[in-house]
Amino acid sequence: MIASALFAVAACSTGGYDNLERKYIAKNFRELIERDLESPFLQEFDRSVLERAKETGRIEQSDYDEAHSRFEQCMRTSGEPVTLKKFGNGLYRVDTTPLSPDESLEAAGNVYIECAKGTIFHIANLYGIQQANPKLLANPDQIAYECLEAKGLVTPDFSLEEFTKAMTEPGSPGQSTQDRVPFDLYEDEAQACLVGANMNYGKASS
Repeated sequence: MIASALFAVAACSTGGYDNLERKYIAKNFRELIERDLESPFLQEFDRSVLERAKETGRIEQSDYDEAHSRFEQCMRTSGEPVTLKKFGNGLYRVDTTPLSPDESLEAAGNVYIECAKGTIFHIANLYGIQQANPKLLANPDQIAYECLEAKGLVTPDFSLEEFTKAMTEPGSPGQSTQDRVPFDLYEDEAQACLVGANMNYGKASS
């Protein structure tokens, strides 16, 4: 949940483009990189990664991996270890540890954000867009749905509108999100699509 909240903020920070419906988040990927280079939270590592990406037009997998390695080390040192799950599209899902009895969500979230600064905050969001959202779509449901469709995990019989309803609206009493979708929500290929759209649907949140 902490990870989802953080990257929802990061995704929103990319802004909108074109019209009030915000169909696209930018004209091109370099525009997103340039926006993030204006952030006051950049540190030496992530600034160097973004500067290289501005020149080449892409973020390298090695830089994305290094960002997560630094983040994971910071979280472990801070007493809030995380587990990283890597998918076939190169993206990581960050699974946080449960809160201890005397720990607040706010305190744990502050540790997460401090460790994300200079490591994954900008790099993870941009790399996720690069890998999972090359069309630069603004609607995360559409991003996930098109990925699932491309993998053959959904068909037109289960529309984008039905997918959005299943993933965002409460179902009947006792009905889980898994019960409302025609694919295995927790299988790696599906998870890769969801993570690519900044959606976190781990087993604990079903």
